[in-house]
Amino acid sequence: MTRIKISIGILALLIGLSIFFGIWINNKCDDMLDEISTVFTLLNNSETEKALSASDNLNSHWKSFRKKAAVMLKNNELTEIDCISSGIPYLIENGSDEVHSRLMEFQHMLEMLKSSESPTITRIL
Repeated sequence: MTRIKISIGILALLIGLSIFFGIWINNKCDDMLDEISTVFTLLNNSETEKALSASDNLNSHWKSFRKKAAVMLKNNELTEIDCISSGIPYLIENGSDEVHSRLMEFQHMLEMLKSSESPTITRIL
């Protein structure tokens, strides 16, 4: 009987951690998606300095998130997003036209990451 209780406890812990980390990833991705919207708005209003500052802030949030998320997520998913994220401040600083496409790509990758890690019954069990 003790083995069954321990097994149920371990299973409940794994399910709880899965739900917690899924919600945590969703919240962090939502925060970064809001920051991307802010950078888009600033760029569309020709406020390059503020957009550069906001993109640096976005990049630092991504790096902070990546360090923690690397424990739970596949590294190849994070590496692709990391490459996109790191180039955005440079593109804004140099006034490149490619910055909008990179921001859209970053936004799309975050949405894909968020949807792939949403806590659903099939992902938890």
